[in-house]
Order: sequence, then structure tokens, then C-alpha cells
Amino acid sequence: MKLIKFILKYKKTFFLLAIAMLIASCVEEIPLESEGFEEAIVIEGSISNELKQHEIKLSRVYAIDSTGPSALSGADIRVIGNSEFIFQESEPGVYVSRDSFAAQPGVNYQLQISANGEEYESTPMQLSGSSSIGVLQANRIDYGGENGVAITLNNQSTNESANYYRYEYVETFKFNSNYFKVNDLILVDGQPVEVPKQKEEYTCYQTNKSQEIILSNTNSLSEDSVNDLLIKFIPSDSPSLSNRYSLLVKQYVISREAYTYYEILEELSGLDNVFTQSQPGFLAGNISNINNPEEKVIGYFDISSVSTKRIYFDYEDFYDPESIRPRFVPYASCEVSLPSTATLIAQLEQDIVRWSSTTPSGAFMVVPTRCVDCTRFGSNVKPEFWED
Repeated sequence: MKLIKFILKYKKTFFLLAIAMLIASCVEEIPLESEGFEEAIVIEGSISNELKQHEIKLSRVYAIDSTGPSALSGADIRVIGNSEFIFQESEPGVYVSRDSFAAQPGVNYQLQISANGEEYESTPMQLSGSSSIGVLQANRIDYGGENGVAITLNNQSTNESANYYRYEYVETFKFNSNYFKVNDLILVDGQPVEVPKQKEEYTCYQTNKSQEIILSNTNSLSEDSVNDLLIKFIPSDSPSLSNRYSLLVKQYVISREAYTYYEILEELSGLDNVFTQSQPGFLAGNISNINNPEEKVIGYFDISSVSTKRIYFDYEDFYDPESIRPRFVPYASCEVSLPSTATLIAQLEQDIVRWSSTTPSGAFMVVPTRCVDCTRFGSNVKPEFWED
């Protein structure tokens, strides 16, 4: 995903002149065409010391006038280490190791790929030491002109070779819909009928993976410690803070070469527009075509040791429990209506309203579905790891 984001920006630079012409012209629209487009293979994946089935993704960069990335199917993928690990295609462009395995210290691992008649391989790589996450902390702060909750990380390693780090996270939060309801309206023989609630729609959970590149290095420090590294900042108006929040952080100890690669990738993917003075060039990794070294291959294969830590906190830990909590849907957008029978039937067919209450005369009052159905924004299934 991070590579794909970079490629989008990288490809745009090939069409700088066309974009400039488009902006300069206020009369005639100039379509962007991928004339001179140069194709390149994209390889995403790394192996860790986690005992699991590892994953490698293959795709090709795509022109600015195409619909999206092109998955590369039908490849033969293996990792050679203290044994040979075969990867099988689970979905287009996604390859998963047939067996679970964990990278071992002192062993060289090499990625080998055969695709479309071409042979690719990485340089041999080893684990780059290990380090555990010490402390995750959540604090309410002002950051970049916004108030919110910052989650920071601290650790200290006794391994001299663990100087370079990459981080990922998975956030999961519990939230409620704006209103709690006990009944539903359904259509029976084409007419609205009030019935007991059909499913849980008040309490839900949403899970999101990190998209940004988070790096840290301690190579220039007297001791190998990471202090107050900002992992995630959550603005106070984010619905993710409205009830209970959890963040799972993964720390990867990586090589210096991998760190340099991700550092450049982070810089290039952070370019806001194609008119910046720093125009990106091709970002080479450690994977090449055996028979055609001049072919451009995007990606880096690395071996990492991984440590994880999870943090939980509640809305009340940082905010007044009686205050108005942030919501996916503003309360002002949740007005109760009393539609005619014909209108109500049409709205129920399109699932845009739900039951709110019934008038003494038997007419149905309704609210927009998004105000009472939390499954519009998440899942009503409680995650197995969740702790209340």
C-alpha cells in the first residue's frame, strides 16, 4: 500500500508538462495520456521472526490514465534460507507461504521470483538484532494546532545491532450509534410493520491499519533507546475517541539499508504536488532481474525481528464524561420525521430510515438509518482480543 501511494506520485512526475498545460488552459480540457510510460514490477513483502504464514505481493506500476494497479498473477515465489519456503497465490497478486515459519538469527534469506518468463532475486538478508517495545503512553496534548490524544513509544535495547526501526499499527475502537432503538420497521406484504430489533446496531467496532511510514533510528545516540516517538495522534473531534480505543503497535528492527530505502520512500510519498523543487527519481531496492539487471524493480525484501504491544484507554480518561462525544453523524443530521405511508415504504425499500417511535395514532416516526445503525461504520462483532 505504501509503495502504491508512492508510485501514484512518482508516475505523476512523468506527466508534469501535461499537467502544467492543463492548468494553464481554461478553455479546453487536455486528457492525460501515458505516452512514454515505462512499466515496472512492484514487490512488497518482508519476512520476520514471527511464526506465521508470510505474505508477498506482486503488481505492476500503472499509467496515470489507467484504472488502478495491475496484480501480477501466476508467479513462482520462494524464500531460500535454512530451508526452502514455497509461496502460493491466495488471490490475484497476493502470495502466502504454504507453511508457517519464523526467520532465525544468523541465517541468510533470499527471495526468488519467477514471473512472466523473468527471474528476480533479492540480495541475501539476515535478522538485524532484536528489541522490545518498552512503554506505550497516551496523553492529551496540543499538536499542530489541534487538541487530541497522542500515543508515544519508548524502548531501550541491549542489542548493539538494533539501531534502525520501522513501525506499523492497527487501531480498533468501540463506538455507539447516536440513538438506541428496541424495534425495527420492516415491510411485510409491502406494508410497514413494527417488529423487535433484528440485530445489534448500537455498539460497534472499527479497525484500521496504518498507512504512513513511521521510522526511527538510534545510530547516532550513545545508547540504543527510542524516546517519545509519536506513533499516532487522534484529534479530539474524531469518532474513534468517543468510547474505548485500542492501538496495537508493531516494531520492526530493520537493516540500515532497509531504513534508507523506507526513508527515501517516505520523503517521496510525502510530496504534496508535482511542482516541488525535489522531483523524485527511480527508487531502487535490493531486488533485481537476474538476466536483465537494467530492468527497474520497485521494492525491498528485508528480514525483521518484531515486537508488539497494545494500549487501551477510554473517553473518560481524557475528557469530561458528560460532554458531547464526537460522532460519525452530527446530531443535527438526525432529525425525526413523520413521512406519509407511500414515502415511508419507499424509504424502507432503500434502507435510508429506521424506526424511532410510534405516535398515539399508530403512525411511524423515523430517523436516518446512519443515526441508529452503527454497522454503517463498523462491525457489530466484538473482536476476540478486545478487553472492556
